[in-house]
Amino acid sequence: MEEKRYFTVEDANACLPKIKPDIFALQEIREDLEKLHGELKPFIESIPSNGGHKKTLSLMHAGDEFRKIVKRIESHGCHLKGLDPPLLDFPHIRDGKEVYLCWRFGEDEIRFWHEIDSGFSGRKPL
Repeated sequence: MEEKRYFTVEDANACLPKIKPDIFALQEIREDLEKLHGELKPFIESIPSNGGHKKTLSLMHAGDEFRKIVKRIESHGCHLKGLDPPLLDFPHIRDGKEVYLCWRFGEDEIRFWHEIDSGFSGRKPL
C-alpha cells in the first residue's frame, strides 16, 4: 500500500506547474466526451454497440485517456476534486491535524486550506 504524502505549502505550489497542463488536457477531453456522447446517445439507446462504430471507439479512447490523466495527476499525491472549475486538494498537516491545502483554477498559488470534511465551501486563508 502506498504511503500517503503530506504537502507543505511550498511543495504543493511546486506541483502546480507540473499538474496544470494535465488539467487543461482534461478540460479538452471532457469537451470532446460531451460532444461525442451527445452525438452517440441516440445510437447507444437504440441499438447495442459491437464496438465497431468510429465515434464509439473515439468515445472509448477519450474516456481511457481521461482516466489515464486523472491517475497521473493523483500520482503526485493530490486529489482532483472537480473540473468545473478545476479544484485540487493537497493533504497537509496543520496544527497537528490532517487538512487539505486547496487550489482553484485561476489562482496563481495555493492560498487556502480547508478541513477534510468541509470541502471547498469551508476554505480559509492560509
